[in-house]
This record gives sequence, structure tokens and C-alpha cells, in this order.
Amino acid sequence: MKQIVFLALMIMPLLSFAGPSDVLLSLLKTPPSERIQLSSEKLNALETLKKLGIINSEPDIVADYNHIYMANKQLPILGGVLLALDDEYFDSYVGCCVNPGIALVIHVGKKNADALTLMEFAKENACSVTPFEQAIMANELEESLLDTSNKEDIVVLSCKLHDEANTQIE
Repeated sequence: MKQIVFLALMIMPLLSFAGPSDVLLSLLKTPPSERIQLSSEKLNALETLKKLGIINSEPDIVADYNHIYMANKQLPILGGVLLALDDEYFDSYVGCCVNPGIALVIHVGKKNADALTLMEFAKENACSVTPFEQAIMANELEESLLDTSNKEDIVVLSCKLHDEANTQIE
């Protein structure tokens, strides 16, 4: 009996451990109505990504309400690879137009299956998918992000308050 309890206690941490991709997905799955507040779950998820070295402990770019983190490691996500994470939230008033939530800049493959996974996720979670060059944050990221990447292969998956399930990529 003691061996079974011991074994169960040993396995529990393995079951509760979420990989970095799962942590990132949990940030995106926040319902639109809950994106306004900076929740403890969101803070914990961001701290996990920081501890794992996926993103830096401080944002690489700060613009208005946006804290943009460049990916330090290649992290597969929704059929692509994470390039950057945009965390937008209202902490104190700095001007108009806050749109709280998370957006990811993702380098996607040429395979239709990769794009399909991303589109399905966006539709299910009230997110939008935009070609990088049409995204609002393109100006802030262009110099630091696109040295080695092809712009046509980059999209922004935005799961913010004002996003809708329109997931068309041109």
C-alpha cells in the first residue's frame, strides 16, 4: 500500500506539469470578457514562460499598453514557431485605445495543415489571424524580428478583447 501511495505522489507532479506550448495556449484561451483584468492565472503563465527562458523577464519593447517579448527559444505553437508575444493590458492610463489580451507573432509553415490548425484555434477562441505586414505591431517589431524571417510566412494570432472570430488570411 505504501508503494502505491509513493508511486502516486511521484506521478502527480508529472501530470500537473504543463509544457511551454500548453502554458502559451492557456494565455490565448482566456474568454474575451475576462481579458480586461490582469489575472493571477495570466501572471503565473507569463512567469512560467519567463522561468523556462522562452521570453525575457522584462519586455523587449514597451509601447503604450503593449509589452512585447521576443522569443528566446523556438517554441512550436499551432503549426508554427513563436517569434514574439504581445501582452496588452491596462495598468494605468497612458492614452486611449487599450485592447487587453495576448497576441502571438508566429512563423507558419507552407503546409495547409499548419494554417488549418491555427485557423481552427482562432475561430474556437474568438481570436483573429492577420498577415504580419497588416498587423498593428508590425512597425514596432519589423527591425528586431525580420532580419532572418520571410515576412510572407509570419502571421499575428491576436486573442484580445476587440478581436472577433474572423480568421481570414489573404
